[in-house]
Amino acid sequence: MYNSPVLFDKSITIVNKFTPRNERRKFVVISDQAGNDQAKSFTSEIEGTVPVECLSINGMEDKEEIKRLILSQKMGTQFYIAAAWNNAVMIFSLGVEAGLSEAEIQTLIIGPKRRYVYCMKCFEVSEVEEEAEIAECDHCKASLEIGPFYSIVREGYIGYPYIPIGKEEVGS
Repeated sequence: MYNSPVLFDKSITIVNKFTPRNERRKFVVISDQAGNDQAKSFTSEIEGTVPVECLSINGMEDKEEIKRLILSQKMGTQFYIAAAWNNAVMIFSLGVEAGLSEAEIQTLIIGPKRRYVYCMKCFEVSEVEEEAEIAECDHCKASLEIGPFYSIVREGYIGYPYIPIGKEEVGS
């Protein structure tokens, strides 16, 4: 069974700095207001090497324009996303929906990343601190040990319930 890629806090598409993929025939740079400076810096760095198309968005209202831009590109185009977390996830998802692979996308997150844990007790997803190893489920309040594996299907790291020392029920 094939599962489409999703953007998560340790995704291979997330980079600290864009790297030009010179074997590609064209670059498309999509940024939001938070990522405009990084996008401009990158486009000035690569100017004259390959054709570049830029799109600056204002958020979710530009979904159709982003989709149109992605679908109008030929094979061999490299996509660069410079945006805050929510916009980056939206753009990445539209790209994957249009058929892009992780190799065709580089993502530069501006600001904090989001990290999610999937509770194996109540089967709900909660947001957790970026480097947390344990967390409390927002839904059932279970203590969770956050596993190292990200579930693309559940869209979160697997959270294994455990009873912390000192919280065992008395009289059991």
